[in-house]
This record gives sequence, structure tokens and C-alpha cells, in this order.
Amino acid sequence: MKHFFSIVILMLLSLACQQQKTVVEEPDLEALRKEVKPTEVAVATAEYRPFEFLVNATGTIESVYELKINFETSGYLEKLSIQNGQRVKKGQIIGQLENRNERFAVEKAKVAVEKAYLNYRNDSITRGTSINKDVINTFELNSGLKDARISLREAEINLENTILKAPSDGVIVDLEFKQGSLVSAGNTLCSIYDPNNLTLTAKVLETDFGFLRSGLVADVFPLARRTQSFVAHVSEINPRVDENGMIEVKLKLKDTEGLLPGMNANAIVRVPQAKNIIVPREALVIKSGKEVIFTLENGLAKWKYVKTGLDNGVDIEVLEGLEDGNSVIISNNLQIAHDARVSIATQELSTSNN
Repeated sequence: MKHFFSIVILMLLSLACQQQKTVVEEPDLEALRKEVKPTEVAVATAEYRPFEFLVNATGTIESVYELKINFETSGYLEKLSIQNGQRVKKGQIIGQLENRNERFAVEKAKVAVEKAYLNYRNDSITRGTSINKDVINTFELNSGLKDARISLREAEINLENTILKAPSDGVIVDLEFKQGSLVSAGNTLCSIYDPNNLTLTAKVLETDFGFLRSGLVADVFPLARRTQSFVAHVSEINPRVDENGMIEVKLKLKDTEGLLPGMNANAIVRVPQAKNIIVPREALVIKSGKEVIFTLENGLAKWKYVKTGLDNGVDIEVLEGLEDGNSVIISNNLQIAHDARVSIATQELSTSNN
């Protein structure tokens, strides 16, 4: 019996030693966490400022002032002093029809005026000095002077119609005739537009109509000049929705250097909203169906539940859950957890740089 109790005591002592050994070998979780390499992240600063809702538009650049130029009479194009793309000044001669007959008609009409004037003068001398206005009119009619002057003016107009002048300063486009071509009266010789007055006629979704108003600033990005943007403002909104659910707007361009009518372009209309906390869109993640943003605090990622507002595709409004100046994580935030160790991989960004 004594031997049996000795065996039991030894077994209990052995079990106690094993339990003690197990307790001693439990890992230090904090130490293990420090051994894990921090996740590299990029951060941005949450800012309290006006939110800009962005309305996207696509369209074509057009000239505000464009005139079609044509001759008032028919004839052969004797002189052509312009070419496409040429800048011209108002009153500059750009083309002339063959006009020998018209010039001859003017000279002939001048001679007729001189002859009629001699007849008028002879009648006046015969009558003497007591001539009133009614008598003068009668003399002009009887002498043929009035008719001669009208014929002269008519001949001069016919001659003028063979010479085409620029109606305004601008650039020549769509010139389709060559020197020597037969031009018919009313046929458009070319067009002239003002390169300093261009507008983007664009389409926006009808759902964005409520955000638009005249005067809003926009950035225009021509497809032919992808690396450059141009400032414009909303100058006109057509209050009609087309069959595709689009509304037409016109954006008046401030700087037009290097732009041409017909260029395709995209535009972003900036619509200022009320002030709120603004962060880059990349900061927002969805965890278990809830909106979450991680902030950076003392090298640790802190999980924050938030409530968001408007989203312009670049930035988002945060209505609840963040404060002005918080550093928010905008990369690798899908794979980190609350209190995860992180390090900044890139320079901290401000949302106002977007």
C-alpha cells in the first residue's frame, strides 16, 4: 500500500512539473508583434475645407464668332491672297474676281456724270442767281445729273462686289477655292473665326444638372494636348435633356493658345460645397459592410468607423468619425488590422494637392 501511494505522489509531481513547464513556455505576444516588420503605408492629412463636387463633361471646342465669307456676284477668282490658317485684319483684301467690265462701267458712269453736270451748270447760268432748292432739284432731273450719279454709284457697288475684304480680325479656315476658280454668287469662299473666343460645347449627365450654374470654374483637357489643361467657366446651360439623358453646356475658355475649333476635349466642372472634413478616396475601406478609415497614431494603425458624404472620384466628405489634421492611411489599408504596426513609405500628402 505504501508503495502505491509513492507511485501516485510521483505521478502528481511529474504532472505539476509539466504544467509549470507549459506556463513558462507561453510566447510573449508583444515581443512577437515587435518582431513583425511594420507594413509600409502612404498617408494624407484630413482637412476641414470646402468640398468640390466634380461634374465630368465631354465635347468639342467651337469658335464663338465665326463668319462665312462669300462674293455677292459671280466670276473667275483672279486674285487670292489668303490660305488656311492665315491671320487677317479687318478690311484686308482676301480675294478679287476678274472685274474689267465693272471697272469700265465705273469709268463710263463717271463720264456720264460729267456730261450731266455740264448740262446742269448751263441751265443754272441761264436762270441766274435766284435759284431755290426746288429749282435746283428740277435742274438735276432735267439735266440727267441725278440719274447719272445713281448709275455711277451702282457701277461702283458692282465693282466693290468683285473685291472681298475680311469683315473682322481672325483666322481663315475652310478655304476650298483656288485662284482661277469660277465662283458663284453666294457660294462660301471660306470662313473666318476669332481665335481668342473659343468655347467647349459639352454634354453632362442629367443627374448633374442640379449642381450646375453659370460662372462655375472648369478645367478643360483637349485630347490633342493631354498634358495641358485650360481654365474655363460655365457660360451657358441648355435646359433640355436629350434622348440620351444628357444636357448641353458651354464652357468659355479663358486661354485659347494652341487650341483649334473642332478639337475634342474632356472637362471637369468644379462645384464648391459646404466645408467638411475631406480625405482622399483611397482612405476609405469597407469592413464587414461598414465604412472604415485607418488613422496613423504613434506608429500604429487605428481603426475608425466613419460616415461619409459626397464623393467626387478623387476626394470624399467625412461627416463623422475624423478630425481636422488626422493622418489617414491611403495605401495597404485593406490588409492591416487595428493597432497594426505601420511605417510611412512616402511623404505625407495634403488633400488640397488633389
